[in-house]
Amino acid sequence: MRAESADLLGGNGGGASLEARAVFALLGNKTRLAILRILLDGRPRTATDLAAALQRDFDGVSKQLRLLREGGLLVDFPGEDRRFLYFRIPEKYRQTPGQLDFGVCTIRLP
Repeated sequence: MRAESADLLGGNGGGASLEARAVFALLGNKTRLAILRILLDGRPRTATDLAAALQRDFDGVSKQLRLLREGGLLVDFPGEDRRFLYFRIPEKYRQTPGQLDFGVCTIRLP
């Protein structure tokens, strides 16, 4: 794991328990926050889908997705044909429409 990832994760390695410091660090980036806003509806999307929606380059979005996944805010899974990896916010964080509850903080996303 790179130093940047370790700093953002607060040493939890994406485990079950989220640390406030790590969550706030992950939410402090405009691209990561925009990704969460798009995924708030619960529909899984690929990095390519998200890059197109955000009008950003694939590599930059892919990096932010990796950080969000390693931090425990996103999960990923392979598509049916296993050619694409899909990302989504776990349902446990999306209990209330328009809001994410990470346990250590709750945020509303318009």
